[in-house]
Amino acid sequence: MARHRVAILLEESERRELERRVGARTGSQQAARRAQIVLRAAAGEPDAAIAVAVGVAERTVWMWRQRFARDRLAGLDDRPHHPGPRQYPAEVQAKLLVLACTKPADLGWAGQTHWTVVDLARYVGEHPELGLGAPSKSTVGVILRRHKLRLDRL
Repeated sequence: MARHRVAILLEESERRELERRVGARTGSQQAARRAQIVLRAAAGEPDAAIAVAVGVAERTVWMWRQRFARDRLAGLDDRPHHPGPRQYPAEVQAKLLVLACTKPADLGWAGQTHWTVVDLARYVGEHPELGLGAPSKSTVGVILRRHKLRLDRL
């Protein structure tokens, strides 16, 4: 799939700012590299040559060229990183906490006085009717720690 190469035309103030970013001693290397890509693109260099000179993939050059053309200097800033949606929403976590506070013997696990993280995760995984999915022991541990619930203290 051929990518459309966008021509970059800089205003004088943008050129000064990009040159400042390239030469800045206290700025990030990422900001300097992005500015260098845009300056070279404005000089008419092809993406492949810019990629070799700057030491990045050609796709990276294309991406920064596109973002600068669309958003100008603001397009060179980092975008916020958002975590993905929680796999275990608050309702599921609440049900897991209630289950953790229930004695294992009351649920048919005779001989146990309290849950371990491994046993709780195994029990939840073996009982899909609870509607809690099949969390791993580390996920169960994270949820319990997040809510400051210690199984050995119940």
